[in-house]
Amino acid sequence: MKYPRITAQQVILRIAVVISAAEFFIMLSLEAYPYTFSHTTEAVLDVVLLVLVSSPVIYYWIINPFKRERDEAIIELADMAYSDPLTGLPNRRAFLKYMEQTLAECARHHIHAALILIDLDEFKCVNDSYGHEAGDAVLIEVGQRLRNGMRKEDVVSRVGGDEFIILIKQLNDVNVKAAKEAMAFAEKIKRSLAEPVKYKKKIIPLDSSLGVNLLGSETYKIEAEIRKADIAMYHAKRMGRGHVVMYDSSMVSRETSRN
Repeated sequence: MKYPRITAQQVILRIAVVISAAEFFIMLSLEAYPYTFSHTTEAVLDVVLLVLVSSPVIYYWIINPFKRERDEAIIELADMAYSDPLTGLPNRRAFLKYMEQTLAECARHHIHAALILIDLDEFKCVNDSYGHEAGDAVLIEVGQRLRNGMRKEDVVSRVGGDEFIILIKQLNDVNVKAAKEAMAFAEKIKRSLAEPVKYKKKIIPLDSSLGVNLLGSETYKIEAEIRKADIAMYHAKRMGRGHVVMYDSSMVSRETSRN
């Protein structure tokens, strides 16, 4: 987290220094001036000169840098609230907002979208065999591969642990064609994740199970649709490593606990 380099106490101190220096300069100037003024005129002149001299310095040297750094810190804090600290991808909170917007677009334009839930196969073995630093490196690499394989309008998020979710937007308005597009995209993602990860001269094998859920123009409950993708992903894992499964209503709910 980035904090402003200039603290509030330093701002106050700097303002005091600027005002004191400006006042000292004004007093010397008035003393050196050959004409004398009444006490009232001198006081008014002193105030006016103090404002004119000190204000630009206070603004450009103190207030503006402090305000800029404060705004940057606020923006960074907001980004942290909606991004995963390890991969830099949007987190679950941000993903839910994107999904809400997408469902509204599906309903408005009568088009399809899709959810692809990704779970890395045997990821616990990576941590156990290579260490948690290697596990983090794998997650970062996976996030980068998913990001590189995305279209501009799509969204990829790390929703926790070794699970990632992708929101594919603007698919075909015909159900069957949209389903084929979603499955083709999921297969492409699966292939990209099947490449081993290089970490400190070690080759870490990688594979994933993917569950796909097609979204249409009907009214959806966000968590229920994510749950459907999760059910499909669970069925993919039951088939073994590296499978892709599309959700259908005949699937039973997955077990409540798994790795």
